[in-house]
Order: sequence, then C-alpha cells, then structure tokens
Amino acid sequence: MKSILFSALFILFSLSVSMAQNVVYPIVQGYGAIELVPFEVEKTDPTISYKILTELNSGSNKKDVIYDPLDYAARMVNALASAEIPSEKVEMAMVIYSGATFTVLTNEEYQKRFGMDNPNIEVIQKLNAAGVKIYVCGQSMMKQNLTPDKIQPGLTISSSRIAATAELLHKGYLLMN
Repeated sequence: MKSILFSALFILFSLSVSMAQNVVYPIVQGYGAIELVPFEVEKTDPTISYKILTELNSGSNKKDVIYDPLDYAARMVNALASAEIPSEKVEMAMVIYSGATFTVLTNEEYQKRFGMDNPNIEVIQKLNAAGVKIYVCGQSMMKQNLTPDKIQPGLTISSSRIAATAELLHKGYLLMN
C-alpha cells in the first residue's frame, strides 16, 4: 500500500514539475505566464502590425497582490512574442481609469492609502519597458485627489479615459478587454 501511495505521489509531483516547465515569459519576465503549446496550431501572421488597446477600470479589494488585469496585460505582450510576432510589429496601449487607478500610485502614496507597498510597481515598470504605452485618466485622478507626483513616473496622464481611448481607436488600435 505504501509503495502505491508513494508511486502515485511521485507521478503527481512529476506531472506538476513537467507542466511548470512549459511556462515561459518571453518579454515581460515574471508576469503574464504563457504555456507552450506542444501541438500544431494555426500560425499568426508575423508580417502585419498589431495595435492593441486594453482598458483597466475595475477596483480590487486585494491591495496586497498584483492586480490581475495587469498580469493579463503582460500575458498579451508575452502571447504575441510567443506567437513569433516581431516586437516592432506590436504596439500596445493601456488606459487605466476609475477603480483601477490605485495600481499606478507611487509606493509612498500607496503606503499612505493602504498601509502597504504597492505590489503593482514592478509589473507596470516591466510593461513600460516592453513598450506598452500606459495612460492614466486625469478625470479619475481628480476624483481621487491625485496629483502627478503621486503617480509612478513614465506614465502618460490623459485629460480623460474617453479622450485617450477615442484617440487610440482612431489611430487604429483594437480594443481587447
């Protein structure tokens, strides 16, 4: 009986280790895990340009962990790289507004408001470094008594989410939420 139990545990452990080895982070390291697909899939056209826009607006009660939609944005970047789309063919923009605005606070401001470090800083920095253009809604900032010095550096403050999204859609970005 012990040998059957040991064998079953060994098989489960081996499967979990082998499955974990198929997770990759081609561009945004540590965020937006992509699983390698071991079977034939339709190839994505690497010759066309991909302009993707995502909007983040919902709040979260879990202020001590990375905001899930930010991890998903990293997954979008990594998925395109995993599909062998050259980075020069990808433009991605993210508009953050309303309840999601807390994610872009500086660590100091996050500590004042929530009593802990901002767990979103690193993923936002990595998305920015990967070329994702991040817009923060000025209207949301005003409603939440935020000034530019309370927002992480390297982000673009727009007059509103409406204006930023409308302009990006006009420029040919495809909204993917």
